[in-house]
Amino acid sequence: MADESNNVQQDEVSPELDAMVCDLLDDYLNALADGEDLGVLLVAEDANANRYQACFTEDGPEACLEGAQHFIESNASGIQSDHVGPLDRYAIAYAGGVELDCEFQDAIIVSFYQRGMTMGYSAYVLYSGAGTGENFMWCDPEPAGEEPSLL
Repeated sequence: MADESNNVQQDEVSPELDAMVCDLLDDYLNALADGEDLGVLLVAEDANANRYQACFTEDGPEACLEGAQHFIESNASGIQSDHVGPLDRYAIAYAGGVELDCEFQDAIIVSFYQRGMTMGYSAYVLYSGAGTGENFMWCDPEPAGEEPSLL
């Protein structure tokens, strides 16, 4: 019997995607604690976990986000200069805000996807005290919804 598992869509986050998103959030939280502005941070990996990472900071937040999204779409077949094969998964994060209980709160917004999923997802991490080092605080990630795939 032929293995049909490669043709089945799955929406569970793989351990590889989870680890990549956690690394991305860790980098972003550490930068915020130190008062750094990373702009829009992108991480992409191929099926062998070869990783590409970039910060988009040259324009306003919307233009940087669009630039990161366009980069994923344009490089789905791989990033040869960094020895990354066809992209298997990606995550894009930026500092923004979410409205909770009629009040805007600072948050890192992250969207992520891996091939085989029917859709991408997004989450947010609330934070306060950016630039305060050890006084910087954050919460556990919370789901934010579904996102269309860029691959």
